[in-house]
Amino acid sequence: MRRSLEVSALIVVLGATASAQFDNRWVDYQNTPSRLAAAATAVSSFSDEVDFDWADLDADGWVDLVVVRKQPFSTAGKRPNMLFMNEYGVLRDRTAQYAASSTVALDQGFLTPTNDRDVEIVDVNGDGWLDVVTATTYSDNDPKHIGHPRVYRNLGRDISGNWLGLRHEDARIPQLLTSGGAPGQPSFCSVASGDVNDDGHPDLYFGDYDRASQWDYNDRLLINDGNGFFTDETFTRMTPSMTDASFRMATEIVDLTMDGIGDLLADQQGLVQACYKSTTPGMFTIREEPYTGAAYHVSTGDMNNDGRPDLLISDDASDRVRYNLSTDAFGRAVFGSALTFQFLSGGDDGFGGTNLVADLDGDGWRDALITDVDVDISGCSRRLHIYHNPGGTPGDQIQLVEERQQSGSGGWLGVPGMLDADLEGAYDVAVFDINNDGFNDIVSGRCAGTFVWMNVTELGSQAGDRSTSFGGRVTIRR
Repeated sequence: MRRSLEVSALIVVLGATASAQFDNRWVDYQNTPSRLAAAATAVSSFSDEVDFDWADLDADGWVDLVVVRKQPFSTAGKRPNMLFMNEYGVLRDRTAQYAASSTVALDQGFLTPTNDRDVEIVDVNGDGWLDVVTATTYSDNDPKHIGHPRVYRNLGRDISGNWLGLRHEDARIPQLLTSGGAPGQPSFCSVASGDVNDDGHPDLYFGDYDRASQWDYNDRLLINDGNGFFTDETFTRMTPSMTDASFRMATEIVDLTMDGIGDLLADQQGLVQACYKSTTPGMFTIREEPYTGAAYHVSTGDMNNDGRPDLLISDDASDRVRYNLSTDAFGRAVFGSALTFQFLSGGDDGFGGTNLVADLDGDGWRDALITDVDVDISGCSRRLHIYHNPGGTPGDQIQLVEERQQSGSGGWLGVPGMLDADLEGAYDVAVFDINNDGFNDIVSGRCAGTFVWMNVTELGSQAGDRSTSFGGRVTIRR
């Protein structure tokens, strides 16, 4: 499913990085097992792949963590999901208490094993409570409620103020049909949420594997009726070339052009595609490729503080950043050169996985994290890369740097506190403030287990990354 990349010449534009040096303690992290009230290998392991999303589900002022799980790599192996509630700075497994309900007889919500590859937290029905949506894959011979995406509605609080948890409600996702009209099970890699038709309600964009089977669905765009029930309107709103996916590891609904309405962004077998409307919101007629190479995952975040969402790209060769500079006369985003990262020693170690834009040191400039486990190809021998954003003038095309203690082995890598062994084999990372001290902490889901790293930097009262609106969606994760 992969293509090789011919590396192009790159432009490095920020002179400040030329003065970078070893042992720049720009932030400090400490491994803190007591913050996760579960065995590390009970969450992720060599036989349990994970993907994270996080938000304050019970509205108590503490950010909670949703973990979807499956057998690693491209398999049909199912796992139960997990709900960790943040109880005064400790993540506790409350799956059985708060996420074991379903409208389907005998189904146990999160506790029912499913083959989930991705998860999105979003308020689907506009009641002010955040819900959970999962993207399921390889479930060919299972019933619809197992193999289709699942919506877990947030039940809010009872009259006594007790949170009632999440309930799987099967009717919110329709039976999906192949292009030939046959019912079956899709094989999705990713899910994103955002308002594409400017009606004020979040829609769902699913990315597909492009399987060689009778149940090849391609991408799907599901439109929200305003009450959190969805209709498949893919074929009336997108062109065939837009939906013809191949291992679509990442999808986003994000306002790339700053017109207040969501555009569609996705990776596509080595490239990144962006889909824009021409005149009518939600009707996508313009497709472009803002990146061609060997892209595997893409996410967005404003990394140069100009108010526009930029692209962070995991590539099979060298990972990249492309800055969103403006909007052209055709209503497309204009991106700068594809910049690689600066390494004080060593370099990019090949295939990457999911990635994330987040401010780790609370300086107002968002940094980058790129995991290493390729969920299509086995192996946990590479490592998570964490890149520091040194800042600059808003609008600059900044080159991020991988800080490290020393040129040889044995020192910290990426962030002070983490050694090479602490970074190896990462499926996904979550970045949020666990203990409400104003600084972002890290949950790392690795082949060796899931670990909590607390931010112990003392930088006064500066706050870390918070939810950022780009019009098309309110980003919970980034």
